[in-house]
Parts: sequence; structure tokens; C-alpha cells
Amino acid sequence: MDPNQAGTERRILITDDDADTRIVVASVISILGHTPVVVNGGKDALEECERQLPDLAIIDYMMPTLNGIEVCRRLKTIPGGEFVPVLMLTARDTVQDKVAALEEGIDDYLTKPFNYEELRARVKALLRVRDLNLSLVAKNGELRKMQEKLVDTERQLAVGQLAGTAAHQLGQPLSAIMLNCFLLEQLSKDDPKFIGALAAIKSDSRRMAELIESLRRVKASELEEYFGDTEILKLKSDPK
Repeated sequence: MDPNQAGTERRILITDDDADTRIVVASVISILGHTPVVVNGGKDALEECERQLPDLAIIDYMMPTLNGIEVCRRLKTIPGGEFVPVLMLTARDTVQDKVAALEEGIDDYLTKPFNYEELRARVKALLRVRDLNLSLVAKNGELRKMQEKLVDTERQLAVGQLAGTAAHQLGQPLSAIMLNCFLLEQLSKDDPKFIGALAAIKSDSRRMAELIESLRRVKASELEEYFGDTEILKLKSDPK
């Protein structure tokens, strides 16, 4: 079942120490097309949540074993429980009771005796909020994946540009060094060409060292055209 599809059947947890209240609330939930999951007290409610999270919890304030506030507090610590809205249905109607419940994480508060139409409206509203929260989480997940993909693409591009830069800038002096090494193998040490080839190797080696140092100072944002649509990193000359 897709929790983000409005109008789909949901599991609604109902817990109250009064049997008549449980029956009435379960009837309202059934009329809305959802599945009521009825338990007797706070401990049973929490165990049910740990077994399978409901889409909405309707709980009483004063119950044996665990009161509604404690059930809500522990529910919110279960993975995914932070997205389960909690409607407190209770006879405690003072402002202090309502404030305390809302500050402890209760999402909505309805006092007994309650109006059936109001209960149905609040259930619908809480489920809409839940769906919006889950949709936001899903969108954020998609955004993170897109960002990770973009970072990976940029990383691959940077690697490609660095490789292209190194191949372009270092390829020529490296080829010259290899050619001059071949000449050294063919010539005697007193041959003027031997001395020239050795000097050229030293010069090209220094040039490669300077290029490598330039690569260390390169900025990813500074590019220059290589050929076609290909760009490589722009190397800066040594300020010295």
C-alpha cells in the first residue's frame, strides 16, 4: 500500500481504557474506510507499534500501565514513528493538559464527549499531514540522490579534465625524453649529439617538474579549449 495515495485504507491504532469509547471510535474509523486496530491499554499500544507502525494513533490520556503521553513519547523514538500522527482523545480538558500534551509531541487533542463529525475531520486532516510529510521525505531522498549523482558527474569530469591536461602538457616533454634516451643508447659519451641529448633530457625533466607543480595549483573553474568541445584545465606559470 502506497502511504502517499490519498483515499487508501490505513491502519489506525485505537487505545482507550473505556470499552464503549473504543467501539465508537473503531466504528468511525471503519466508516472512513480504514482498518481500526484496537488495544486495551498503553503497554499493548506500544507493543503493537513496535510490531507494526500504524498510520495514525488515537490514544487516551489516562490508561493503565502507560499513559498516553508516555506512549506517544516512546512511539516517536521507534524508527519511522516520528511520522505517525497522534490524536489524544480524553476527558481532560484544561488548558494546562492540552498544552502539556502538545509540548510532549501529541499532534492533536480532542476532548470527550466528542462530536463524531469533528473526529472524522481531525482524522482526515492528520492523515493528510502524514502523507505530506512522507511525500516530503521521499522528495528529499530523490534530491539527495540527484545531488550525489551530480557530485559524482562533476568528480568524473574533473578527473577527465585533469587526465587530459596531464596528457596534453606532459606528453610532449615525455616523448622528447624517451627519444633522447634512445639516442643516448646509440651514441658514445664524447659525441656532441650525446651531450646535446643529455642536456635536452635535463631541460625536459625540469619542464615536467614545473608542469607537475602547476597541476598542484590548478583551479577546477579555470579551463581552456583543447579540441572540439573538449576542455582541459588551464595551467598557470610559476610566479617565480
